[in-house]
Amino acid sequence: MIFQQIWEADMKENGILPLIKGLSDNQKDSEQGYVIVDMDPTPDQVTTPGSEKNEITVFKESHIPQSKQKSYDLFMKLHDNYNWIVDAKETTIPEEQTEVNEFLQFAIGTKPVQLAREYAQSNGHLADGSSDEEWMDMLKKLWFKLIKGKSTSYFEHVFLGEQGSKKRKLGGHHFWYHYLINDGPYVQLKKEDSIVFIKHVQVNKIEASKLAEVITIKYTLEEKKESGEKTKLFKDIGGFFVGTSAEGLLALGTVAFLDGRQHIPVELNGEKLDITVFRTTDGAKDARTFFPVIKEAVRV
Repeated sequence: MIFQQIWEADMKENGILPLIKGLSDNQKDSEQGYVIVDMDPTPDQVTTPGSEKNEITVFKESHIPQSKQKSYDLFMKLHDNYNWIVDAKETTIPEEQTEVNEFLQFAIGTKPVQLAREYAQSNGHLADGSSDEEWMDMLKKLWFKLIKGKSTSYFEHVFLGEQGSKKRKLGGHHFWYHYLINDGPYVQLKKEDSIVFIKHVQVNKIEASKLAEVITIKYTLEEKKESGEKTKLFKDIGGFFVGTSAEGLLALGTVAFLDGRQHIPVELNGEKLDITVFRTTDGAKDARTFFPVIKEAVRV
């Protein structure tokens, strides 16, 4: 129930409606905001070898109204603070810490994170009457504490993803908006001296509603440096919520971790799914990642 409440609260604030091309895209509302998911994104004509145009785009159209833009701008400030190479040590400079504080200060004022706070208090994870500073400190330790030899954090893994050490795997990467800004037709967001674009996408969803609240995708990220050198990262099938704001996803991930279970059965708008949570294997059992798993995924 709490996950449904958080999702609904987020849609009323800074989340945007996840519509489906050809099914619910007639519900576009510029004030609400929307993202249109193409459940069959593979183009009829394959891009010719050597072409710099990537025709595979899962999110065909999106609109974030100006009234909601601040949430996404604050996420973008955090976007370049991390090294996505696995086991590469991270450092947090004062400017980056200020950006984290600014994001959390904004987030705790939103309804989704307020619901997560009420959950934390009612379940004994946060004392009743705790100050905003104490709540922010709890969120900071949960999401931004550097773990695994100070090489990553819950936030980095979930929101940005990490390059794995084995078989060029991409781990994490469960924030739809981060996928969006790296999704063709040709990547506008450059990473240092290279560009990354997405290819070979497979999309699945649940059939219960006409929204794409949760989808699972399998795809390849190709990084092309200015020298012409290419590196491919392979993302096995993984799920993420679509349309949620950064603070909405943070609220969902906070409650999922505090729940204590590894697999949490959830019903969202009539659709049944599990939320899976992983912790570090050391004594601290810090938050590692979380993501939704569709119980009865279908290829649309």
